[in-house]
Amino acid sequence: MDQIDSDFLIQANATILNQVDVLDSVSVFRWHIDSNQVQYERTNSHTLSMYISGGETTYRADKSALKGGPGKLCLMPQGHASHWHVNGAVEFVHLYFTDDAFKQYAARRFDRDVRTLDLQDLTYQRDVTLQALLVDYFAACENGGPNAPLFAEQTLYGIFDRLLTRYTSRQAANSAPITGGLSPMHRRLVKSAIMEGLHRSLSIEKLATLTALSPYHFARMFKLSFGAAPAQYIMRARIEKVKSCFKTPARLSEIAVATGFSQQSHMNLHFKRHVGVTPGVYRRNCQ
Repeated sequence: MDQIDSDFLIQANATILNQVDVLDSVSVFRWHIDSNQVQYERTNSHTLSMYISGGETTYRADKSALKGGPGKLCLMPQGHASHWHVNGAVEFVHLYFTDDAFKQYAARRFDRDVRTLDLQDLTYQRDVTLQALLVDYFAACENGGPNAPLFAEQTLYGIFDRLLTRYTSRQAANSAPITGGLSPMHRRLVKSAIMEGLHRSLSIEKLATLTALSPYHFARMFKLSFGAAPAQYIMRARIEKVKSCFKTPARLSEIAVATGFSQQSHMNLHFKRHVGVTPGVYRRNCQ
């Protein structure tokens, strides 16, 4: 993820108590703010917020009847803008995640058209399941521990799943089958070619030949169908394959070759970028 733009809160005299950049696409910030007025807007990610303490008299300007409080949740989609009256000290946590990360998960999870899948704008929502998931995720990110990376990854998927099934403009599981991208037959062919060829060099040109499309048109249709550009999708598939190889006694250098990485160092770099820890640390925590 690009560096978090926190000017909107820093200018309101908010203080960062903790910051964890979990992945390129996910970050966690713990904030403290005293009485103030805040204009909130983010253009590079969605924000899921939970109050830790205070907030009982804090409200959003256009929804003044609703008040905050510990455990209450706000969901502010990317591009959302709102004005808040903070009356008294408040501590809260923000989970920032990109739209690409969210929709790529949705595409993998439901195999449906996620292009028009939009998160709802929520103010002071009560959801004990989502609250518990957030508490667990924040604790894993902030406190660490030997099993933290695996637990955090699993919990983040739980958060995404809850948002997809409860708080989207159109539930992903009930959305229309994918249209406008690759045909169902071509989707199956391309997906099979990728999964069977992870140990080899894959290219857009080679995959495009399976569909009789130009590489440029294929790349556009691929993203419509799979929710990610070919390179992103293939890298995620390789990372998942690396994880499955941890169940075998193969050495990391052997796993790197078997999953299409030219060197173990390249595998380590991309694995950490996607998962948050190195393959060696992840593997030890699996045992």
